[in-house]
Amino acid sequence: MRSREGIILLLFTLAAVITNQFIPLYSDESYYWIWSKKLALSYFDHPPMVAYLIKMTTLFGDSAAEIRMSAPLLMAGTAYLLYALAKRAYGEKTAIFVFYIFLTTLMIQGASTIITPDIPLIFFWTLTLYCAYRYIIEEERNYALWMGIFGGMLLLSKYTGILLLISILLTILLTKRSLFKDKYLYAAIVLCLVVFSPVIYWNYLHDFLSFKFQLGHGIAHGDEKAFRSKEFFNFLGAQLLLLHPLYILPLFYFMFVQKRELFERKNLFFLLPFLFPLAFFTYFAAFKQANAQWAIPAYLSGVILLGGYLARRESKRLIIAAALVTLFVTLLIKTPLGDTIKPVKNFKARTGKIENFKEEIEKLQLDINKYNYLIIDDYHGTDVGYYFGKYDNLLVLAPARFSQFNIWRYEELGISMDSPVKTLPKLGKMIYIGISDLHVWELDQLLGKGKVLMSEKKQVGGRVMSLYAVEYSN
Repeated sequence: MRSREGIILLLFTLAAVITNQFIPLYSDESYYWIWSKKLALSYFDHPPMVAYLIKMTTLFGDSAAEIRMSAPLLMAGTAYLLYALAKRAYGEKTAIFVFYIFLTTLMIQGASTIITPDIPLIFFWTLTLYCAYRYIIEEERNYALWMGIFGGMLLLSKYTGILLLISILLTILLTKRSLFKDKYLYAAIVLCLVVFSPVIYWNYLHDFLSFKFQLGHGIAHGDEKAFRSKEFFNFLGAQLLLLHPLYILPLFYFMFVQKRELFERKNLFFLLPFLFPLAFFTYFAAFKQANAQWAIPAYLSGVILLGGYLARRESKRLIIAAALVTLFVTLLIKTPLGDTIKPVKNFKARTGKIENFKEEIEKLQLDINKYNYLIIDDYHGTDVGYYFGKYDNLLVLAPARFSQFNIWRYEELGISMDSPVKTLPKLGKMIYIGISDLHVWELDQLLGKGKVLMSEKKQVGGRVMSLYAVEYSN
């Protein structure tokens, strides 16, 4: 990498690290932070890689910047790998275009801000793709072993990493079938399974709960296969924003006008990991709600294809225009400049719900340590636990979406994983802090009428938010 790109990458990373501390933790992040305090071979919602990363970056503190530290670092690593891969495939000029396209996509601004399982997924997807290129295209057999190891780490990040591994096997099937006779390929498969085996073992111990959940979470089955136009077009519309409106249209235009060229072996290597995952999620978005960010890894090889196209056309102005749009959006979200814009204000309010009631909570002068348990709404209520520095003795008792909390309460207290909860052991003094009046009513039925310490409502952006604090004992 040239020194100029190296300096830009360093500045990009430092800017992300510094500005990340000004955005309150999203509830998913505080959930994974609690995972990092209770390390395990795997978890209900996802494999464990995100918890391990947070554990490593919070050895000396639990600030938002430290919890998120691995996000900008891994995105910097991904940028470097994409540059290196594009340089090997198409030369220095294309590599430079790929580098700047990647850093100016909207999706990477988000990925360098919030730590979720998608972050290690993006990094290990790129690293596995790099090793696969060295093995399949450049015929360096030792890279098959690295492909297997990093493929296993890809699956330790998020189950959807399997889509890249399928794409790689499809590439071999279509372009180089002789590799199916290569012992290194089968060694890679064994290494991948060995690295991923802790998650398989955890699922075995827990009746394969996580595998079952993921198969039903994003994939439509049976009666669910009825076309849902709203979800489908929302997903498609989000893809325009996810990569960048100024990038995604030229990418598909290039694929249409250069379709013959795309089916050359080298181009097909990048085309399949782009089209197969994107088609997979687009298909199921027609029948079931699909989160837009699930498709992010598909665009990694798409960026390389786009970089080659724009490099040949010398389209530097397009990248500059895209960079200015991305910078403007980033400033709105990561600085107070966007606080007067309702959608931005609503987003910020959602990332830090409890922060909106900081003054009211301080007036209560709560001694949180006098309670045996802190009851929260669901895994989205973990921002309450983070606010009070609590990761042990958190309970979800009201009916909510099944999460790791259902497993913890069963393993630690013998409380049924099923909802609604009907019987409880002696728990002592508890406090519920959450946003749901329905949950207050449900807890009253389960634990007896509680003592209301706080019931506040306020307008935040375009929505009315509530927060309740209620004491219970049994």
